[in-house]
Amino acid sequence: SKSDQLPLALASLVRKSLRWTGVTPDMVIEVLRLTHSMTGQLAEEQIRKRLPNITALRRLEAAQIDAAFAEMTTLQVADRLAQISEKSMGQHGVTLDSVFGLGDVRGHLDRMLNDLQEWRLGQIPWQQVTRSAVFHGPPGTGKTLLAKAFAGSAGVPFISTSYADCQKAGHQGDMLAALANAFEQAAQAAPSVLFIDEIDSFSTRDSVHRNSSYMQGIVNGLLEQINHVAEVPGVILLSATNHLNVVDPAVIRSGRFDLKLHIGCPDRTGIEAILAARVGPNHLENVDLASISKRLIGETGAAVDALVRDALGRARADKIALQQRHLDQAANLLVPSVCASLDRRIAVHEVGHVLATMLLSLPNPTRVQLTGQGGRVERPPQLALTPNLAKAQLQVLLAGRAAEVLLFGVASSGSGVGPTSDLAQATELALDIELRWGLGTSGLIWRGVNCSTMHTLPPEITWRIEAHLCDAQAEVFDLLQANAGLLQDIADRLLEVRELDALELEEISRNLTRETIPRVESFPVHSRGALG
Repeated sequence: SKSDQLPLALASLVRKSLRWTGVTPDMVIEVLRLTHSMTGQLAEEQIRKRLPNITALRRLEAAQIDAAFAEMTTLQVADRLAQISEKSMGQHGVTLDSVFGLGDVRGHLDRMLNDLQEWRLGQIPWQQVTRSAVFHGPPGTGKTLLAKAFAGSAGVPFISTSYADCQKAGHQGDMLAALANAFEQAAQAAPSVLFIDEIDSFSTRDSVHRNSSYMQGIVNGLLEQINHVAEVPGVILLSATNHLNVVDPAVIRSGRFDLKLHIGCPDRTGIEAILAARVGPNHLENVDLASISKRLIGETGAAVDALVRDALGRARADKIALQQRHLDQAANLLVPSVCASLDRRIAVHEVGHVLATMLLSLPNPTRVQLTGQGGRVERPPQLALTPNLAKAQLQVLLAGRAAEVLLFGVASSGSGVGPTSDLAQATELALDIELRWGLGTSGLIWRGVNCSTMHTLPPEITWRIEAHLCDAQAEVFDLLQANAGLLQDIADRLLEVRELDALELEEISRNLTRETIPRVESFPVHSRGALG
């Protein structure tokens, strides 16, 4: 029990607090001397061999230990403790080896596991252990499963909590007590994994709403618990969020959460591995998982799981073993086929972005995909832009549209669908250049204008924004036109495999003819008119 849970009269008598770390093999041996031996003599070596390890023993509750000590002999007690411990490990059936498509994230987690193991063996102090990480990424990518798998691979207890779990306890005081209880459980069970799901639900302390003071108290309570548990050797702190940007910066700063690991959708290899695991070895001879995995590029692991469940259900309804048509029918429902002409246009569009990035000597994309929802290019972020780099970025954003015009004679609507589209991002970038970064010809006054408030700008500034966009598109059109054959070749390759990873993109970049790479000129720009 915690001292603050005692009545005030008893709490005033407490002189010292000791943390109970759980039962150890030595404790079991000494208690057995008193309870199961008339002479105090025991077959210690045999008992120790049969007992679960110290970590497993510490997980056992008092009732489980009492049940084991009801056995008649010392060896039966040891065997019973081992049986109970093994059953308790049922929740850890999932390990990192059963989670696929992790990419570089697996290396980070393996190093954390290695650190934890070396600490348990006494080879490194706890201060040297990487002991916290926040998983962030879109819904359905397996962040919660990953935390459970980490605990399973480590062979330690998994304690989970969330804002919703704590809120169920009642008002602020009750909620903070529930939060503290989860952290205390993890500390008592150490070594253990404490997982905070949907940590963005705790909001930020600088948000302004009618519950601001309430949320400040909650977030401060969370910070206090994180600081406290950081001092408890053996507790690995993990959390998950779909929206890292809305978590209070103080919560996820280094020292509280050392690693920020992006958990994205699995690549094609990861999708095929998930399919194989879910379909099972008995059905693999009847199906072509490679063709299905190509169609599922861009889907989450949860979506792949759902597809296999659907396919197996169709096979059961037909009262036959799983066939390829069952997977195809399930895939048709999840990712309807795109007509060949549109598919090629999407490929050309995405390769336009990729090729422009390479020809303008910007950092290579890390992945390009054709998905059931269109196309996707993943790029490393750039934290600061010079005028030259800003101009190059603007050209890259408009390169997809320019590639469509080059090879099809006209652009499609794909460049302007929604606030995250190419045209939206390009417009925001041009606004940054002119009105926020002082890189255009509108002066140094910072103006908080965005796409939704552009109608408030004077006409001459709107013209400058349009000039940036038109010039960038014209210049990147010329650049791609000089490399039209290469554009078509890479698009053909993307259509065939549906995904190009960082290694393949690096190989393409190395093979480019460097004479085609122009020198990016500085601003100001002069409009040459729009294309398409």
